[in-house]
Amino acid sequence: MAAADGRKKAKDFTQKLKKLSIMNLRFTTLFALLTVASSISSPRAFIAQKKDSNPTFVDSGVASGVASPSPLLTLRGGALGVTEDMAVKATYAVAGAYGLQFFLAPKFTIEQNFAVKADSYHSFLGRFTGLTMLVVLYTLSKCDTSVAFPISFIWNVAVAIFGPVYAELCLDTTPMHKVGIGLVGAVLAVHAAAAL
Repeated sequence: MAAADGRKKAKDFTQKLKKLSIMNLRFTTLFALLTVASSISSPRAFIAQKKDSNPTFVDSGVASGVASPSPLLTLRGGALGVTEDMAVKATYAVAGAYGLQFFLAPKFTIEQNFAVKADSYHSFLGRFTGLTMLVVLYTLSKCDTSVAFPISFIWNVAVAIFGPVYAELCLDTTPMHKVGIGLVGAVLAVHAAAAL
């Protein structure tokens, strides 16, 4: 009786956790969409004029002889002080750590993140995934930052959706798996800040 009651409590807790994960996914998706949408359009600068004229908004550039703030923002590193180079380096750090972990210890990595006993097929796919991640990172390291940044941003969005978010919603994960979601979310936040 006590074992059945414990299983019921564990099942209820798991269902509550999945509902919370779905709410977090909705918030994260909304945040990502808003971030991408805001980074697509160029910022508008407010140009103050004399008292008797109406204020105007202009796209970044030069209007009425007043320079836009974009050279200053570029010098400082984007709107939040985060550069594209920093974002790409964040990708190197997080994806590099996971790539090495999957490549060198696939069984450990899978069993650490998922409620499954890894077999030789899991190890094969894990090692292959790690190798692929490391090759992508090596390729990004050979690109100029202006080329690597958009690729890194898109790759991290895809990795987030088809990796940790999908796993959290559709697979039996362990509490350690939440670290992956947090790290990918942090890398996406750095990319979003660099894009602003």
